[in-house]
Amino acid sequence: MSAAQWTRITLFVEGEEDRIFAERILKPRLQERYNEVRVHTHAKTPDDKLMSHFRSLARMGGDYFLIVDYDRGACFTGIRRSYANRYEPHLHESPVLVARRTIEAWYTAGVPTENPFKAIIPPTVDGVDKQAFARIFGKRAESRVERRVLLQQILAIYDWDTALQRSASLRYCATRLGIAP
Repeated sequence: MSAAQWTRITLFVEGEEDRIFAERILKPRLQERYNEVRVHTHAKTPDDKLMSHFRSLARMGGDYFLIVDYDRGACFTGIRRSYANRYEPHLHESPVLVARRTIEAWYTAGVPTENPFKAIIPPTVDGVDKQAFARIFGKRAESRVERRVLLQQILAIYDWDTALQRSASLRYCATRLGIAP
């Protein structure tokens, strides 16, 4: 590819479990569209450092998205607006993607109906939070060490098409990222 065709995307996700999900599930799909895909966590990053990242990315012309959880708030638009205001003028509402509830819903979405966990996965998962995740997967979801192993096991059998059917939130974000079928 010539330099003019070279493209980059950067995803800013909240925490470590979000980063692992993005690296294993989103990044391979994004690599079909972009030459370079970077994933960073933002939860513990100071605002001035994030602002600097957004400013640099805007100057370089690459795509970037801030993915945040819909933990609380009046509406998705209000949450996007809040983040855009927080990081203006370098972040607008458009690259703020709001994921319904928590990352646990996206992990749960891709677990096949027949699975080694003997877990019964609901037909829609956007309401799955940490407590519901623990109910679905039992004791292995409670211990920090066992939880990490469980998440890796889920990613090893993850079914992208099923995940998109079960999670409107994931489908929305995948569409905005250009990786939904």
